[in-house]
Amino acid sequence: MLVGLDARALVSPVRSGVELYVINLARALAQLSDAPDIIAYMDRRIAAPELAASLSRGRVRPKVLRAKRGWLRAALPWRLWRDGVDLVHLPSTIVPPLLPCPAVVTVHDLAWARYPETYDSADLRMQTEVVPRSVRRAAHVIAVSRSTARDVADVLQVPNDRITAIPLGVSAAFAPEGPKLNGSEFPGADRARDGCVLHTGGLHPRKNLGRLLEAYAMLRREGLAGGAGSAPPLLIAGDTSTRWGRELMTWIARLDLTPDVILPGHVTEQVLPALYRSATALVYPSLYEGFGLPILEAMASGTPVITSDGSSMLEVAGEAAVLVNPESAEELAGALSRVLTDEALRRDLAERGLLRSRQFTWERTARETVAVYGRLAHPL
Repeated sequence: MLVGLDARALVSPVRSGVELYVINLARALAQLSDAPDIIAYMDRRIAAPELAASLSRGRVRPKVLRAKRGWLRAALPWRLWRDGVDLVHLPSTIVPPLLPCPAVVTVHDLAWARYPETYDSADLRMQTEVVPRSVRRAAHVIAVSRSTARDVADVLQVPNDRITAIPLGVSAAFAPEGPKLNGSEFPGADRARDGCVLHTGGLHPRKNLGRLLEAYAMLRREGLAGGAGSAPPLLIAGDTSTRWGRELMTWIARLDLTPDVILPGHVTEQVLPALYRSATALVYPSLYEGFGLPILEAMASGTPVITSDGSSMLEVAGEAAVLVNPESAEELAGALSRVLTDEALRRDLAERGLLRSRQFTWERTARETVAVYGRLAHPL
């Protein structure tokens, strides 16, 4: 069997959820001795030497297609036909109308359907018009969680026997052992290296940062439980030059939290593990997630987690986090106060989180993905 992978994410300057998924999946597939032959199609060469080297030793063969436009509609389908590919994996939801072989598509979330009010009108129109029609063209759908698999079945009306839930993994870079922040990595790092309340994962409205700020403001006004002093600074990682970033800064000013909140902007992959290790706790009160990778990264780093009790976040966290109703700032503030003042609870959460995180590996993701390829190549 010869599998094609739309691997443009390997060379993307952006490293969001889809890009991290493709990078780590490709690395893990390359290391499987029983993986099929895979051609990773890209629109330019891999610039990162380490990433290129990790793919050169296995069954994944990078191939560059020079196409300035029409990648999905023309360039990739034509190349799949020329190369005699048996199956193509499209990791970013869109399936072109004409393909020479069956397609597997990965769906990362259906936030646009569950929380349409958090999307601008143009983006929402594209999602609602393109995604359902596209996903139904696929021979099989990989969903990154059981929660997302249910959404695909309910919202997009895809039969359950055409959906497989395959969880994401966590990079070995996220571990309790290793350096913490030294104080010079980004503006405000010197204030965060001795502890902070951390939020990572973007600034999209569904991340529920307004309620996080309200909860944190309560702690600043009222103090921690038992008169244990004040909360450590709140650090929110993400690009503040966007519209959502500007709204975030408005909220911070309105709540009089400017001196207490650190906004480092985008935190690089190289710095992120040290940031998790330095944090007192990760707070991730999102309204909806397809998976919730920061929960897993924090747990693998030995960092206590507070997160929402709904969608995939409950599924990822299990019993290794403090779960809250994300629509209650009071409940979130109470959970924060409890975790920040109870050292025994923090140790317990860290230990349970480490054990939980070991269930999620990219090798597991790759093996279960290869099993899907095999079922399509050799249907019963």
